[in-house]
Amino acid sequence: MPASRYLRVASAISLVLAGAGQVAAVQAQPAAGEAAPAPVQLIELTTASGETTELAQAGLSEEEPGSGAGAEVPAGTAEGNGVAPARASLLAAATDAPDLERDADLLTEPLEVDGFLVAGFTWSGSEALPTGTQIYLRVREGGVWSSWYLNEAADAGPDDASGNGGTDEFVTGGADAIQAAVVSGGRALPTDLTLALVPAKPAGEEVLSDDDVTTTQADPTEIAQDTAVTQEQLVDRLVDATAPVGSEDGTTADEGTDVSETTGATASAATSAGHGVNLDLPTALAATTTANGLPVPVVTRAEWGANQAYMTWSPKYANAAHVVVHHTAGTNNYTAAQSASIVAGIYYYHAVTLDWGDIGYNFLVDKYGQVFEGRYGTLSSAAGKMVIGGHARGVNTGTMGISMMGNYVSTSPTDVQIDRVGKMAGWFLKRSGVTNASASASFTILTTEKYKAGQVVNLPRILAHRDVGYTTCPGDGGYSKMGQIRSVAQSQISSGSTGGGSSTPAAPTWRLVDKTWYLYGADGARLTGWQKVNGSWYYLSPVNGAMATGWQAISGKWYYLTGSGAMTTGWVEVSGSWYYMSDSGAMVTGWLHLGSTWYYLHPSGAAALGWQLINGTWYYFRPGNAMVVGWAHVNGRWYYLGSSGEMMTGWLSVNGTWYYLDRSGVMLTGWQKIGGSWYYLNASGAMSTGWINLSGTWYYLRGSGAMVTGTQLIDGRYSEFAPSGAWKGYISEAEAKGLHLVMAAPTSTRSVTVAKMVAAYQRSGETYPASVLGRGGASTISAFAGLAYDEAAAEGVSPELLFVQAMKETGWLQYGGDVKATQFNFGGLGATGGGNPGNSFASVQIGLRAQVQHLRAYADPTVTTARLAHDVVDPRFSYVKKGSAPYIEYLGTQENPSGAGWATAKGYGTDLMAMVRSHFG
Repeated sequence: MPASRYLRVASAISLVLAGAGQVAAVQAQPAAGEAAPAPVQLIELTTASGETTELAQAGLSEEEPGSGAGAEVPAGTAEGNGVAPARASLLAAATDAPDLERDADLLTEPLEVDGFLVAGFTWSGSEALPTGTQIYLRVREGGVWSSWYLNEAADAGPDDASGNGGTDEFVTGGADAIQAAVVSGGRALPTDLTLALVPAKPAGEEVLSDDDVTTTQADPTEIAQDTAVTQEQLVDRLVDATAPVGSEDGTTADEGTDVSETTGATASAATSAGHGVNLDLPTALAATTTANGLPVPVVTRAEWGANQAYMTWSPKYANAAHVVVHHTAGTNNYTAAQSASIVAGIYYYHAVTLDWGDIGYNFLVDKYGQVFEGRYGTLSSAAGKMVIGGHARGVNTGTMGISMMGNYVSTSPTDVQIDRVGKMAGWFLKRSGVTNASASASFTILTTEKYKAGQVVNLPRILAHRDVGYTTCPGDGGYSKMGQIRSVAQSQISSGSTGGGSSTPAAPTWRLVDKTWYLYGADGARLTGWQKVNGSWYYLSPVNGAMATGWQAISGKWYYLTGSGAMTTGWVEVSGSWYYMSDSGAMVTGWLHLGSTWYYLHPSGAAALGWQLINGTWYYFRPGNAMVVGWAHVNGRWYYLGSSGEMMTGWLSVNGTWYYLDRSGVMLTGWQKIGGSWYYLNASGAMSTGWINLSGTWYYLRGSGAMVTGTQLIDGRYSEFAPSGAWKGYISEAEAKGLHLVMAAPTSTRSVTVAKMVAAYQRSGETYPASVLGRGGASTISAFAGLAYDEAAAEGVSPELLFVQAMKETGWLQYGGDVKATQFNFGGLGATGGGNPGNSFASVQIGLRAQVQHLRAYADPTVTTARLAHDVVDPRFSYVKKGSAPYIEYLGTQENPSGAGWATAKGYGTDLMAMVRSHFG
């Protein structure tokens, strides 16, 4: 990296202070052993229009041969170009556990940078990320790459924040390389997306260009899992101040030397930053305060080095009697010595990068039990009050925010950390007059987040951030300890021969006699059996005391003794095979678990290598004899070995992606017929779903992966597929379901159709009510049919439908219910039962017209009174939801997906269609 980088600082932080009472802290020259000030590094990932920068897309280059490059698409979108025919909107979102090499829409190369402690992403235009967008980061600490971590959008900051967005702070143990990825499922990326890297002593900012960074090598790492585990319990730095800073295992460095000066591997990898250079941080934090009756010493802002120039958020105080518990994001690899600088880094990230004007938390507690003052004015807040922070938007006012430094999604906080959080919470609540730390009390939400602004809710006195915000904070591990924190808080609220005898025998001595070694005791006699000499065990023949070498069967167990006679333990290679000898020296057979790796040792003791059938199950052991778990590439074919090492066959889900392995364990690709259904497995073996395009032909695969044929409803549109699965095109809903339009042309000419109506009536066996309907202008069934045809055709409604509906509603014009023939109401318009006869119309024609107008209203979503062929004759026309029943079958409400329709009787519309078929063909 060019040495001139520090001379090209792009922007400096203004030293203008907000308020006359704020005085810039005197900046001392760095003492020996302290880190020099360095700029905050900014890596721009997208432009103001959301386009990726060159750095942000450098990692999206083609995959290595055999990895399926060019044939794969993001998870959930199958393959081809990943979209439906002419419908790019079908692109699916990334899964919860994406393959970042494959699914990322933005991916940097692994980049070497200057050492930093705190990282975070920012963007413009919105506090929230676009729906479905996930941001991932991994870092290199001490030469080792971390897992990929999902970075949540910060549900924090002042209640009147600017409107731009950022993630929670990501804490490292000193990192010198990064790789960033964004999965958006093809959606627009956040605009002005930038990664900020904050060093131990931030001074100004620098935008990194392509020339400022160097790509480096990085082995694949997994996405951090969400299984909570207990974190190693660490030395309480407030109780045992003699424990060495930077040491988590009780080892000590020489007094007066930096950790970097210790020999061997005693320096923690977590202390590394930059290019293998240890962060120069204060080695002690003796200057703390216990003012206001604090239950534990607290490192003040001045003591951890808060740069007052960054503090532009004037303090305001409010009555407060609730505590909100948080955690940070990150790797959990920091040392006790780094904590103060990490707090300073979080301060910069909150105050400057996110433009909050100060750190959001009131207190921070590291995993060693050190407590740090956060927001300006926290320690000077009067009893019962607290300076308003920026830790949980909507509940900043009236609460104290305390953050556990560490990522507790997959790890539990340390015991000492829980103790300090509980004690600080209890101290605060007691000063506020709270007597029960496990109680709840009403609280008024100030800005809309999880609750609406102004809403009064009942909140625990000690609550987690996730209780009031759209966040997982303080992680599942942290959340599981809330009861323990409340218990500690409640306790804080409630208190106040030597045997003499023989001397040490002389050491035994070795003698070579006739090319054979013997061991002689102090009395000059040859020793036999097992003997320990200078820390090593030897076996001497029980017959003559001769020292044994090589393989020896002793008391039913095998041992291996070197050429010098020393008994071996651990791994030993003999004649090209590896054997494992226990701590007692006995040869091990069967399954052996060392660290996180399994081995299998044959009855001969030789370690298994390659494919092995053990108790009916196949396993694979790679060179080095370790049992393989996960994917194995053997002789050009891929296999998958389960968590217990067993070779998998059949369907297999790995990180949310499905694969199929045949009976021999080989991963299949391409088209495969499995269980009667066809599936497509892309070049990586991943089962495809959704739309795929193969050689210009489209196919659709269900979520189960099965290829569809025939008629299918996909994303709101019907498609027709050939028996081969090839897509034939879109079809209408009516075609797909065999439905019949209300708005339909007559099936024949007027004369033929009217004749069919007359014939249908005659087949009914009923007598036409000529005397009554004649007064309405239709003295014969022929005249009635003619009017029905003309009125229906005028509005574009099926004449056949109008006729059969009139017959169904009136019982072939015999009536007999509440509606009378004299009303000329042929569709039951307005009749609601209970003696209500409904509407009456002036003539047969007008009655049929009213019915036709209603049918059109149900079928035509665009119809208005102005678009009708005739003036509206029934005011109930306006009551109909236009276009709610476009098909004859949907005139029955029970069959209509929208629940609308003409009648509630089951099968009403299908009965009408059956009558149309019966009488008109």
